[in-house]
Amino acid sequence: MPERRPFRPATVVDAATTGIAVALPLLPALVPALIAVLLGGALWARFAGERGPGRRLDWRSPLFWAALLYLLHVLGLLWTTNMDFAGLDLGIKASLLLFAFLALLGSPPVHVGRAIDAYVGANVLAVLLCLARAMFRAVRYLVVTLPDGEVTGFSLSVPFFSSGFAAFHHPSYMAMYLTLALFLLAGRTTCRRLRSRQRVVVAAVLLMGILLCASKAGWAVLLIAAIAVLLLHRRDARLRRTVTWGLGATLLAGATLIATNGLMRERVVQVLDVLRGEGGGTANSTSDRRMVWDAAARLIAARPWAGVGTGDVKDELLRAYADLGYVDPLEKRLNAHDQYLNTGVALGIPGLMLVVLLVLVPLVPGLRNGDTTLTAFLALNALNWTVESMLEVQAGVVFLAFFSWLFVHAPHRPLPAGTQHTTHPGP
Repeated sequence: MPERRPFRPATVVDAATTGIAVALPLLPALVPALIAVLLGGALWARFAGERGPGRRLDWRSPLFWAALLYLLHVLGLLWTTNMDFAGLDLGIKASLLLFAFLALLGSPPVHVGRAIDAYVGANVLAVLLCLARAMFRAVRYLVVTLPDGEVTGFSLSVPFFSSGFAAFHHPSYMAMYLTLALFLLAGRTTCRRLRSRQRVVVAAVLLMGILLCASKAGWAVLLIAAIAVLLLHRRDARLRRTVTWGLGATLLAGATLIATNGLMRERVVQVLDVLRGEGGGTANSTSDRRMVWDAAARLIAARPWAGVGTGDVKDELLRAYADLGYVDPLEKRLNAHDQYLNTGVALGIPGLMLVVLLVLVPLVPGLRNGDTTLTAFLALNALNWTVESMLEVQAGVVFLAFFSWLFVHAPHRPLPAGTQHTTHPGP
């Protein structure tokens, strides 16, 4: 009989890492438990003397600034009145500190490439499941509604776009996840078992998911990312050709959807109306953002150095909406829909600057060292934070903390010959 290998902490850490990569896009409810398993395995490895040679925590790491941001939120309890909301907020943001602690603690080597491959695959599966769900809902709607009344094309299209399509996350978050998966797929050291045509199919599924999420921020970030890749890799003819064809196909598909689908056309019209200054009285996400940004900026101007406190952000924003007559944001109880402003309201300019430094400081060595994966990841977060308060929900916090640890600090465990990944799997 073959000899059984002993159960080691490295196995726990490796499995938890891959599990988090899969659960983030598909099973978000499992993420906290998997983080606990990851930390438990790392502690076990520490006492067993099985730490790997990963990079230690320093000022060049996003997690260094993330931990400082969390500690500033703890300090913000001193001038907070709503302690219930403060406790909830600190719980949501706990991963900022936990993954920084993991970087300090160290961990056994993990199959980083395998975790990245699993993340890409999980995003593809998420898109396919969302598409299957949308088709089922459309058929059910057709069967149930047709005998009683007229079914319009607009009604049938609702399950295929935006929140009707995104089953696992808010559309903006799902689009962000898919964009990172698409960028990782473009790397030549990721998903190496896939042939060229299979990569094209996987990329097409991810692009379709981004389009169907109907997130205006997701569309904009995708376009910026494609242009950035073309500029950074202008000498790589193969990659340039692939990205150009992919971008062209996406723009053509998007234009077709906008021309033929009322829901998609409505979202584009909303943006154009607001840019022309004609959308202020219309209830839509773009005009709502203009109002909440105005309210948040006024609150920062009123208390620039300390903010309103960790737990009083939502209360003060709602009070500002009421005072300014912003009915729709008040009824929807919206946050600032901008992470920089949201943190500025809570903790003043010091908090806002920490959010900026979180992405800006690690970006400099990333660019200098040619680490395109980390650079793209930080830019993806920074751009999305301009339109969403993504560090106010688990989906955004864990995304930042987990991949910052994975890309920067996780010791790499080599895969079998022929499937090995490099340290930074960007293109």
